[in-house]
Amino acid sequence: MKLLKTEKKPHRYLINWLRQNKIRIFLILFFYPSIVCFTPDSTGTSNTFLEFMMGVGKYANVSYNCEGEVTDVDKYQYFDYGAVVSHNIDEFNFGLRGGGYVIDGSQLEQFDELDINQNEIKKSGQYLNPFVGFDHKYVEINLGLLFLTEYPEYGNLSEYLINEGSTQMSGLLRIGNEKTFHFTSQYLSNIPLFSGGGMFDIGFGLGSKETRNLTWAGISAGPFQNAGIGFKQHLQLSSNFDLLLKARLGEIESNFEGSFSAGVRYNFF
Repeated sequence: MKLLKTEKKPHRYLINWLRQNKIRIFLILFFYPSIVCFTPDSTGTSNTFLEFMMGVGKYANVSYNCEGEVTDVDKYQYFDYGAVVSHNIDEFNFGLRGGGYVIDGSQLEQFDELDINQNEIKKSGQYLNPFVGFDHKYVEINLGLLFLTEYPEYGNLSEYLINEGSTQMSGLLRIGNEKTFHFTSQYLSNIPLFSGGGMFDIGFGLGSKETRNLTWAGISAGPFQNAGIGFKQHLQLSSNFDLLLKARLGEIESNFEGSFSAGVRYNFF
């Protein structure tokens, strides 16, 4: 009797390789500007930035019956973190995002039973997100692949993912000069992934021509069930360092859905 050999799909090899070599990849990208130390030509430009952020947040998953009445509410709170290293050569942009999260779902209320059940779950995961793009003064577009260590089936997370696999698409779009008034939207590109503004956001920013200060406001969703208001603030602290602050406010059925994160960015010149 012949044994059937199961073949691994090519993208599975890529996912496993990225997971096994994530530290090496991050270190190579981190030290890339110091190793290369050149611009493409005398008129070209090359720059790199590295940022790290941590945050906390809460969201809820509310279920309704046919009459629109609340049947149960699952409450979640989380801690997440993330980092990104990005390099520009003229208008070509590439980099790597990565991070992780811990979700605590110990506060579960079920209204369709006589007694309120208390169940405890604690889930954690990590992700890597290599990306490439086009970064012009008035337009920026980048696309990437988000590799999750596991498919998140708890809460509202899966509702905001395109497919049921652990590999997802990510993207970012900017229209307008980042140093003045501009429009942006992103999907699975925030750092951190959840408290950095949500899995999806869309809004407008106002930059400065004299500094790297930037103020952004818009609509944020995921893992939050309802849409909410998102805020992002970048403050230049020195010639190289920036302070990054991000917040999100919303609610569903009187349950708070929001987050806050903070971090720093180092700019290589």
